[in-house]
Amino acid sequence: MIACIGGAHLDRHGVLRGPLVMGSSNPGSVHVAAGGVARNVAENLARLGESVTLVSRVGDDAAGCHVREHAAAAGIDTSLFTVSSGKPTASYTAILENHGELVIGLADMDIYDEITPAILEPALPRLREHSYWFVDANVPGATIEWLLTMASGIPVAVDAISVAKSTRLSPLLGRISWLFLNRAQAEAILKGAAASFESAAQTLHQLGAQSGVVTAGASGIAVWDGGSCHRLAALPAKPRDVTGAGDALVAGTLYGILHEKTLLEAARLGLAAAAITVESAQAVAEELTAEALRRRVS
Repeated sequence: MIACIGGAHLDRHGVLRGPLVMGSSNPGSVHVAAGGVARNVAENLARLGESVTLVSRVGDDAAGCHVREHAAAAGIDTSLFTVSSGKPTASYTAILENHGELVIGLADMDIYDEITPAILEPALPRLREHSYWFVDANVPGATIEWLLTMASGIPVAVDAISVAKSTRLSPLLGRISWLFLNRAQAEAILKGAAASFESAAQTLHQLGAQSGVVTAGASGIAVWDGGSCHRLAALPAKPRDVTGAGDALVAGTLYGILHEKTLLEAARLGLAAAAITVESAQAVAEELTAEALRRRVS
């Protein structure tokens, strides 16, 4: 069993029909779906057959009801959600080029500041029933630190999720079991540019980060585990929408860890999950199954 703690909100994806024209109205289409890093990771894991509990906070509104109902329909335990009386359910709005690359994203995430230790403490007995925890950095830094303390031997994976929020992980590196981040987020933690994403991984290890994955899109990933660092190439794919690929990589890697793979072996499953997802129109690919993952790896 794994608990995923963090973002669960509405994603709005606007896809341009032609080249972007700045400062002007652009023809396109809009798709609305449930999203959020922790939620996406939870749904991917549920699709892979894992038992998952999602811990998040939503507003007392229609969007919050939709997010919870969608997660429950995907087979996720939502009993540890809390509801805010003062803030609306979070949302993320992305504008994408017609080939799937992100132009700009707008995050309305103030509600996640309410995910405090006091809010989560009643859930601790249930959380400790899970073998692993996954936390995304939508959760405030003080809460992540508290969770790492309260884990009491439970391995905790953490996703940096954005450049702005990645820096809250800097003082916690040595306490995170597996750290997931991209090169820009790594450089924010390192407070300077890295020569490559492999060197960023090596430097993170030197700063105390036990194990983790630095992603670089189509250029692949760098995986470090203890003193060893390896680069893995991205798997061939025909991108349709890159949204959710990073979350799928995390979920596929965690799936491998849950099945007692080494981090390097697990990361190959993560790359397969990412390749399946970028070929999908959804942030969580309906085609993602354990069997599809194994076929893609082989």
